[in-house]
Amino acid sequence: MSTLKQELKQKQPFAAPQQEVFLNVQRTAGILNGPLLKLLRGEGLSPPLYNILRILRGQKGEGLSCSSIGERMVTRDPDVTRLIDRLEKGGLVERERSAEDRRVVLISITAAGMALLAKLDRPVLDLHRDLLGHLTVKEMAELNRLLVKARQPHVA
Repeated sequence: MSTLKQELKQKQPFAAPQQEVFLNVQRTAGILNGPLLKLLRGEGLSPPLYNILRILRGQKGEGLSCSSIGERMVTRDPDVTRLIDRLEKGGLVERERSAEDRRVVLISITAAGMALLAKLDRPVLDLHRDLLGHLTVKEMAELNRLLVKARQPHVA
């Protein structure tokens, strides 16, 4: 198993352990995201678009405002409205004014959006298994614990 320093062909030591961990997380995310990007692009999606569809599917028919969607995204995107415009143009989501507050626009997933997610569910799960299947259940639990711990001081 190579180290990050070896993978990057770095001659100097890292300035601090925190720097090495930070770069290791970035490198790992890049490697793990590559195959997902390819899979999603084949369906005309990006990870943020896919994330929005999954958030809306989880609402089980109830719409969400743009700000609520933005708060739930895995990676923050400053322009959720633009992303929703793309999904709406593709017929994957729809907008509707809230009955309680006409100023609020609620976004919900369409049948076409649900069908697209259903089509992607198995390939995405298989991809996750392919990419992380070499880790034991115990190792994955520890990795999850450490990643959550690393985020804690920064979660809004």
